Amino acid sequence: MILSRMLAKSRLAKGIRPSWPGAWLPVVFDGLCLAAVFSLLWGPFQSLATSMNFPLWATIAAMFAVGFIPIQAVLIFSSFWAAKSRWKESETE
Repeated sequence: MILSRMLAKSRLAKGIRPSWPGAWLPVVFDGLCLAAVFSLLWGPFQSLATSMNFPLWATIAAMFAVGFIPIQAVLIFSSFWAAKSRWKESETE
């Protein structure tokens, strides 16, 4: 999200409208970084859930709160900045 936001803000300040891949590749990079972090944290989370003998519903709730919600927030904000950097004002009014 930081890369997408930084690139989009600098492009907006300069008045540069990037191509489709130029705007959305940082979002893909953010998604890959999130997947790497999630895969690194999966082992410790799994061992913690096993050692503390969490019930299935608590494990699912924890995965939802710790994994799904932050990942979605980052990807939504990254997509917002990618779309904003490609936005073109309509001159027909």
